[in-house]
Amino acid sequence: MTIRPRISGFSGEIAASPLPEWPAFVALGARRRHDPLSRVALAAALAAGAKGGDENGYQELPADSAVAVATSYGSVVSTLRFADSITQFGDSGASPTPFTTSVHHAAAGALGEILGLHGPTTTISQGGTGALSALRWAWMVVAAGRAPAALVVAADVHTDWSRSMVERLAGSPWPIGDGAAAVVVRASGPGRELRLGSHPAQVFLDGGDVRAPDAWRGDATRVVAPERLGRWWPCCTLAALPWSTDGAIQVRECERGTVVEMWLGPFVA
Repeated sequence: MTIRPRISGFSGEIAASPLPEWPAFVALGARRRHDPLSRVALAAALAAGAKGGDENGYQELPADSAVAVATSYGSVVSTLRFADSITQFGDSGASPTPFTTSVHHAAAGALGEILGLHGPTTTISQGGTGALSALRWAWMVVAAGRAPAALVVAADVHTDWSRSMVERLAGSPWPIGDGAAAVVVRASGPGRELRLGSHPAQVFLDGGDVRAPDAWRGDATRVVAPERLGRWWPCCTLAALPWSTDGAIQVRECERGTVVEMWLGPFVA
């Protein structure tokens, strides 16, 4: 049987400031261990229907669902805390608490732990193509029958220092932002069909890479992600997804000449 993956749930943008409240079911110990990036990623996952179901009537994700997190900067907060502990106390006195959440894969691990998901899991850090690369990975895992569903989260959380550094280095014409968004990819059922590559669509969503060649095609309505959000970060495309539109959506991300494209079909009951 041919599996045609589809997106059944979408969170929209979850702001990183102020940080979302921890849901009541998360234990106090977990709240102390997990950092702001995991906290924002979890809020996006829950808003997309990862626990408690979604607007299409699905129940929460099966335990063998996959998890993919796209993050360009990882946990800046924990990385700086760990580096500060080395500066103050030396290598032998470095704090293990921020180290465990400073690695890029920490947010994906936190989502698996908190939501009880133990399917294939990955973290993708590919700058401006990160969100669609994670979505593409989820599509392949579900299409291959490796998992019945996949949770995809794109998230970054800045500190004042990292925001100022990115502002100086990125050359973005938009203010530097952060936040999270999530989608749930399922093997079947209602939602938007998900395809790799380019196909006819009524809406063209662009990630906002100003160095990329223009690829707006036909009569599609163009949506530029950072213009819609009012700010830019490398994985912001997913946060700007015009989910409520009725027609098909073509999504494009670019990074240093590399182009990733995916197509979301109209809603199917």
